[in-house]
Amino acid sequence: MTIQQMQYYIKVCQYKSFTKAARDLSVSQPGISSAMRELERECGVELFERRNNSLYITDAGVLFLEEVRKLLKQYEQMQGAVKNLSQGRSYIRMGLATMGGNSVYPQLRKLFQQEYPEIAVMAVEDYNGELRRMLEEDEVDLVLCSSRTMSEMPEFDHIDIRSSRVLFCVNRNHPLADGGCVTYEEMSREPLVLLSDVYSITRRIRQAFAKRGLPMDIIHYTNQAYTVLRFIRQGAACGFLPSDVVEGNPDIVGIPLPDGEESCTSLFWKRDRLQFSAARKLLQFAKEHLEEI
Repeated sequence: MTIQQMQYYIKVCQYKSFTKAARDLSVSQPGISSAMRELERECGVELFERRNNSLYITDAGVLFLEEVRKLLKQYEQMQGAVKNLSQGRSYIRMGLATMGGNSVYPQLRKLFQQEYPEIAVMAVEDYNGELRRMLEEDEVDLVLCSSRTMSEMPEFDHIDIRSSRVLFCVNRNHPLADGGCVTYEEMSREPLVLLSDVYSITRRIRQAFAKRGLPMDIIHYTNQAYTVLRFIRQGAACGFLPSDVVEGNPDIVGIPLPDGEESCTSLFWKRDRLQFSAARKLLQFAKEHLEEI
């Protein structure tokens, strides 16, 4: 998914027309159509519905639009921060895990910027393995991700920010929603929507089922947490998500796994390499404001 595709998508939603969006963007209409088909393929859901020669945004498309706007706002902030570098402004390069990092980062950033408005925070979102590589190669100063990912690596230090656990998630009207507990045998009989294997949460779940010799009825893979949420809200499948992602979703019930362990979203940095004063300030700020984040 590219920045250009997201910009195209916002324009199509604005005009509810591929042709008008293409005209505004000074690109070809086939180019817009191709970009939208690729987005739908990657998301695994229809973003638009065509009825009576008119274009409508689906429920999934509306939810996706909200996420796209957030991502583009982050991108614009990053562009502004880069421009400020030439003026000597301090900055922090932050890596965020899609699962976990985003549950902590908004509040952390808000509080930190209130106290240090002169420091620009440039954030990039990726999966845990890539974030580990970026921190190893000094492409970012700090990383917010699951403590499972890097806590055993001696070259990294960390502080724990917020605890969570993986939950088996069902629609509130699902027969399992009222039980308060679930077995792996029961989960193996349900249709599942999973995040792709680049996410550690999925790899751990697959290992747990394999260990018990149980099958998994996987009907869809996705790279987007909102797609998992959408399937569950519609009662089309069940899934596995961290507790902090499920919070605030009244249509979804999260059930603790039989052998579920708590994990932490943690802030990591490279041992003896936190060389920029701005990054040191954010780290100290996080330590002092753990209860507020």
